Amino acid sequence: MWINQPTCIKCKEQYANPLIRCPKCDGLITIPAINGSSPSTINLTSMWSLSSFLPKFNRPISLAEGNTPLLQMSKDPDLADLNIKLEFRNPTGTFRDRACSLILSDAYQNNVSTIVGASTGSFSISLSAYAAKAGIKPINVIPQNLELAKIEQMKLYGSKVIEQGETLHEAISVSEKIAKEEKAYFASPERNLLTIEGQKTISLEIILQKDYVDSIIVPRGSGSLVYSIYRGLEDAIESNWIEDFPRIYAVSLEKTKTAYLAESLEMKQPFIVSEVEDILKKTKGKEIQVKAGTMIEEALNIAKTEGLFIEPASASVLAASRLLIEEEKISPMSSISILTGSGFNALNIFASQLRGKKKVVWGLSESSTTKFEILNLIASKKANYGYSIWVSLGKGKFGHFQSIYQHLNELEKKGLIKVQKTERVGKRKTFELTKKGFETLDKMKDLIDYI
Repeated sequence: MWINQPTCIKCKEQYANPLIRCPKCDGLITIPAINGSSPSTINLTSMWSLSSFLPKFNRPISLAEGNTPLLQMSKDPDLADLNIKLEFRNPTGTFRDRACSLILSDAYQNNVSTIVGASTGSFSISLSAYAAKAGIKPINVIPQNLELAKIEQMKLYGSKVIEQGETLHEAISVSEKIAKEEKAYFASPERNLLTIEGQKTISLEIILQKDYVDSIIVPRGSGSLVYSIYRGLEDAIESNWIEDFPRIYAVSLEKTKTAYLAESLEMKQPFIVSEVEDILKKTKGKEIQVKAGTMIEEALNIAKTEGLFIEPASASVLAASRLLIEEEKISPMSSISILTGSGFNALNIFASQLRGKKKVVWGLSESSTTKFEILNLIASKKANYGYSIWVSLGKGKFGHFQSIYQHLNELEKKGLIKVQKTERVGKRKTFELTKKGFETLDKMKDLIDYI
């Protein structure tokens, strides 16, 4: 399968399985740089056009991922001429499709029937889609604070979704346990080397698409994408495509009360933290922190000025690029910002931001207006338990999510909602509207339309 054998950078032990950490010394396992095809021989149509740099499989599982566009921004004067790599144009709207194409190819070749993953959303959506393509049963473990739009996409592809823990670390631990119990393929992107090898094709494509690249701005997240970009550049240097590394800038989330607005960047500790630090030092780049609120502003701005719909975490690179350009650290024309994910994965966040003030009906208190929104969420099946309702309404506007339960208790006492008998997950109460609830909601809608 491997062109060059995976090797631990510390103890030099070699492995056949796609591990990222060495079981013996916890060192990083990597693929020695590959001398691949010449650019003149490559007709770039998908990620698999770069097969001379990728592991070999009997049947690659592909949805035509890769070969994403490289555009220049033009409407925002502060970001004019900045190159943007549109990774959200991949099949499921995320750069993770590159990783999942390799992971599912490996799972298929090993004749597994079930694959188990864990992530903050985008990877799990991608894993579900590629598992469907491969005919493999997907199970995804996700933290409880995840965007509802992401959860529904996983289910759409036929995935079993398990909400467990408050952090990604907890979700990964649970998914690893499930994989052992089910004798399934374990597919956490932070634990599988094929993640790196798939995602490295981003930087290989960039070198093919752009004559000269001085800087690459990347969302940090777990650290895997930063390392993937570096790995692709290693291969490009080994293959004599370029002579030296561009500067790599990693963008992370400033810890504020609005950090939840960028779930895929909201991490206590990146999994490849020391390696990311080494990469930034070696390429003469640095880490830049931005606020979640700034990310949303950038996402809304690029939608209105360039017609591109990206998720807040993806827009982090635009905020960082704006700062770097202002400080004259980078030249827009020779810099690449990687836009990793689609805005469709954050619809609830955008809805809560664009809504601004809740629509208050004349004669109703703010509390009654909140109850109307809760009834509407439950009726439309967008959210049906306390935490999910809190997320949908916009977490920060209601204090602790326990405040939602006061509204739910009052609605239940008035006979407008009831606990579902058909669906109970652990001790969680899920709700549905009663006949009286539907009638009340319809009357309130009529009142709003009339006013």
